[in-house]
Amino acid sequence: MEQVAMNTALKASESTLSEIEHKSHVDVNRCFQCGTCAAGCPVTYISDYSPRQIVKMLQAGMVDEVFKASMIWLCVGCGNCYSRCPRNLNIPHLHDTLRVLSKEKGYPVAEKNVDVFNDSFLKTVQYTGRLYEAGLTMLYNTRSGNFMSGMDVAPGMMKLGKISPFPHLIKGRKEVANIFKKMREMKGAK
Repeated sequence: MEQVAMNTALKASESTLSEIEHKSHVDVNRCFQCGTCAAGCPVTYISDYSPRQIVKMLQAGMVDEVFKASMIWLCVGCGNCYSRCPRNLNIPHLHDTLRVLSKEKGYPVAEKNVDVFNDSFLKTVQYTGRLYEAGLTMLYNTRSGNFMSGMDVAPGMMKLGKISPFPHLIKGRKEVANIFKKMREMKGAK
């Protein structure tokens, strides 16, 4: 981490920090840096920063560094940090918000395959109303360029009835599709 003039960084990032707090409903200034979140995080060992460091960086106004961090993309949303936090900070939701804002603000995606997986997952839910595992795998493999990834286990999973080549369409899938449509309209996208 580079040396940062704290007052300058905080002043420059004031509006972005306010936006992050407003959209995530997480006041990072409530954190007193106990480290419980980092101790229970299953992805800290593969990430550039721990959840505690991300919060500390936000407290210091280092939003550019946070938006470029792999931690916000690698967070699996398991909730260990949230359930153990003595200040009850919803760090997984904070990371979700940071991912969305970093994309909106044009920052490079630190973990491209995570972003591809997330978009593929949402597409299958949008069209079938629920997760469609085989469709997710095919869509993700195509978009990520890993065309045959996981195909060696597919026949065995189909034989055991764990996945189906055909989606199970729920009755309310049009309503689910409308939720996605409404969200795009709210963001001004098509």
